[in-house]
Amino acid sequence: MSRATADDPDAGPEYEVRPYEPGDREAFCALFERVLGGRASEAWFDWKYRSNPYVDRVPILVAETGGEVVGARAFLPLALRVEGEEYLAFQPCDTVVAPDHRRRGLFTRMTETALDRYADAVDCYFNFPNRYSLPGNRKLGWAVVGERSTHYRVQNPAAWLSDAVPAAVPDRLGDAAATAGRRAAESYFAARKRLASSPSPLSAALGTAGAAEAEAESGEEIAVRWHGRVPPELLASLADAGTPRRIHVARDERFYRWRFDNPTWTYETVVASADGPAAALVVGSRTRPDGTRVVQLADVVPPAGSPERDRALAALLPAVLDEHADADVVLAAGDGLPESLLAAHGFRSDRRPPLSWVATPTVQVARPAGDGGDWTLAGRSLADPADWQLALCARDSH
Repeated sequence: MSRATADDPDAGPEYEVRPYEPGDREAFCALFERVLGGRASEAWFDWKYRSNPYVDRVPILVAETGGEVVGARAFLPLALRVEGEEYLAFQPCDTVVAPDHRRRGLFTRMTETALDRYADAVDCYFNFPNRYSLPGNRKLGWAVVGERSTHYRVQNPAAWLSDAVPAAVPDRLGDAAATAGRRAAESYFAARKRLASSPSPLSAALGTAGAAEAEAESGEEIAVRWHGRVPPELLASLADAGTPRRIHVARDERFYRWRFDNPTWTYETVVASADGPAAALVVGSRTRPDGTRVVQLADVVPPAGSPERDRALAALLPAVLDEHADADVVLAAGDGLPESLLAAHGFRSDRRPPLSWVATPTVQVARPAGDGGDWTLAGRSLADPADWQLALCARDSH
């Protein structure tokens, strides 16, 4: 617990920075909704903070003045695994400061209090700050790891660009543009599908003249099965079959039981089997308040590649796209599916034109738990992007 005043002690209120207490939930959620927008329900808070399996207390620091919570610095605990070792990481998230109390050093004070409080409990921090909080992170010891690519399949260009073309466009013109954009996208993706799946989806991943030849060589036929949920035992078993050597989120039953219980998303799983399960995609979907329907490929299992895995993914991706053909946009992480497979089905990276012209890059930062701490985990550098492999399910925003 710490007490501090504004930068000018004679001009501002006194603040107390302290750990979260059970009675703070309503104030935290109200401040979240006021500052960040959206709805912070009790079910969401319970899932994200009270039910997190990696800590036994809610990992939030709050700033209070005059009995009012005016700031919060929250963390999403995750288990990282590398070279067979497991480490506890905190991902800063949901940082909020009331507008009337900004520019008074609360972000810094809450962060410094958290670093002191968790110095002996946490191995490292990593997160994806926006352009406003990135300078503050760097000032407090975080290093930029690099930009993480996200691949987008924009199935409804009008929805994608809705923020850029506000009410100045008449309704009739807007409807006509939306219809034309949707039809153009459908035609484009239909052509990509014909190219990628002729004579079968395997050709996109393998680059062969025909998937029939590849299937004949492998002696396997791939069956695709949908689950209306996320099966923890199956996914944890599949994850064990291909574990990356890079720093990644530990995928065990504990992770799958908790991570995909997020009430703001609907999750399902699609599994490809040949002689037993070979690969799976965890698919999340939700409709934003503006009506945009977003689908994300939240996890790819096994995380590490192999020819069998890639053949299975080449069958899974078209199945997901067919099932969600009415979505406005489909997202995939650059660390999951093979880029050649994504490109063959019309995905484009936000780090390349034309998406790079309009998309905000996702910047990853990281730091060890303590000042002067070790910047490596099992010999892998926290500051080297080549030493990380992160699916969308490793990002708080997803």
